Amino acid sequence: MHHWRMTEMEKLHIMEQLKAEELCARKSQFYLNQTRDPAVQSLLQQCVDKGQRHISTLNNLLQDAGLSGMAQH
Repeated sequence: MHHWRMTEMEKLHIMEQLKAEELCARKSQFYLNQTRDPAVQSLLQQCVDKGQRHISTLNNLLQDAGLSGMAQH
């Protein structure tokens, strides 16, 4: 696989965004586990799913640049 060069600033921005997405996904999951309202559960599940997709995309960017992702999931 060919790795592209990522600047240190780009790496820092992606890692910060990754942290934010992980936090958002964890919070959404926490609230999802707390609610019993099906409409709210559906909305929160969408948030969790979208957050996981974002985390995956950011990790893929880091991996494509030859760096390890940070996600704990």
